[in-house]
Amino acid sequence: MAEEKGAPATSISGNMLFYKQPELLNVKEHGNLGITPLTEQPFAFLRETQIVPVTVAEFVLAALNYPIIFAGEEKTPAVVMGIKQDTNSFVLDDGKMAEGVYIPAYVRRYPFASAKNDQDPNNLMVCIDRSSPMITENATSPFFNGTELTEATAQAVEFVKAYDAEAMGTANFVRAMNELDLFAKEEIQVVAPDTEGKLVEQKMGEYVGLSEEKLMKLPEDKIMALRDNGGLAAFYAHRLSQANWQRMLNMEMARDMQKYQEEQKS
Repeated sequence: MAEEKGAPATSISGNMLFYKQPELLNVKEHGNLGITPLTEQPFAFLRETQIVPVTVAEFVLAALNYPIIFAGEEKTPAVVMGIKQDTNSFVLDDGKMAEGVYIPAYVRRYPFASAKNDQDPNNLMVCIDRSSPMITENATSPFFNGTELTEATAQAVEFVKAYDAEAMGTANFVRAMNELDLFAKEEIQVVAPDTEGKLVEQKMGEYVGLSEEKLMKLPEDKIMALRDNGGLAAFYAHRLSQANWQRMLNMEMARDMQKYQEEQKS
């Protein structure tokens, strides 16, 4: 849990996506701080984040808006939120998310997160991103009431715990997909203008995904087992999400055209 009174504000080692100054939450250093919701630029911290992790429980909702891929050597499930590197297509100029899109739990837990406790893996360590502008003094929702967590902070901690539990289940899902040898490199095919301005189908890139061709070669009992444990639903949510490459590209092209037209007027 949060560190006890008298503990230093320990920085967290390692990389944490868009957490610029992670510190273990403790009453000594953070007792007069809390969360004040941002009315301006609430998702600015996400503006340069192109890929965000998701849990397998989120696949169905995430697939409505984003392509789901499996990133890195560990094949971590993630949603792609931008075509261009270090750009998030869904964060608008005012720092708000595009209306109606699903916000991944990894983002919703911010500025809270968990930290690995090497000495006691069963003891959840909660950290905050001290650089977040929503962490303020005289906050709307203080972290502590005296030396105890406030109700709002306790709820945030529970959300972090729930996220970690889902992350463990997701790791099991990835392990099962590996054991069934369902991962494969897939091509991203989109319709976009060629050098002459004609719309043609072309390859935009590659990603690691789950292969339907490999799935169809599995024994029937393996497929039925995936159906019964929910793996098959997650598999097809991932496959259906690939249609979002085209949607995201169209969105980016429309945004670029709008900026171009505005520049021509000025």
